[in-house]
Amino acid sequence: MSSDDYAKKQTKRDGEYEREYEAWVKSMSLDERREAEKLGLLKPCLQRHGNGAADHDMADTPAASHTPDIAALVEPDDDPPETQSMGSATEILRRLVADIVFEDNTRLTIDCLTIALGLRVYAGDSMTMIAKRHGITRAAVSKRCVDITERLKLPPSRAMRSETARRIYRNSQLKRYRSEKS
Repeated sequence: MSSDDYAKKQTKRDGEYEREYEAWVKSMSLDERREAEKLGLLKPCLQRHGNGAADHDMADTPAASHTPDIAALVEPDDDPPETQSMGSATEILRRLVADIVFEDNTRLTIDCLTIALGLRVYAGDSMTMIAKRHGITRAAVSKRCVDITERLKLPPSRAMRSETARRIYRNSQLKRYRSEKS
C-alpha cells in the first residue's frame, strides 16, 4: 500500500471518528458536558499530519520523564533487578497465555490484545473493523480490550478511551436508556 493510499484511508477513518465522537458529546447532559470539558474531552484527539506519530517530540511529554524510586536506591531489595523484572515479565506472560487459552475465540482475543498493547496503531485495524470481522459490536471489542488491560495491569493504549471517558460515556448511555424507558 502506498503512503498516499494510507493517508486517504486514515483521513476517512479520522472523519468517521470525529463524527461519532461529536455525536457522543451531543448526547451528553449539560453536567456531563461540563465534566468532559474540565477533563479536555469535548474534542476528539486526532493526529493531523498523517503518519500516526505525535506532532511534537515525545521526549518533551510527561510520559518520557523518569522519577527514580528513592526508597529502592536507599534500601535496595535483596534480589538483583534482573530477577525482579524477569519475575514480573514471567507473571505477565502467564496471565497473557492464560487469557488466550481461556477464551473461546482465540483470534478475537489476540486482536483485542494487540489493541490493548497498542500494536493496532501499526496494523491499521480499528475496534470497529475487528468487530465487523468477528461479527460482534464495537462495544464488545472495547470491553474485551478493557478486561485485558485490567487483568494484565496495563494502562489503556492510545486506541482505547481512558477510564474517565468510559465512565462519562457509560453514564450518558445509562441516562439515555432510562429516559427511553420512561
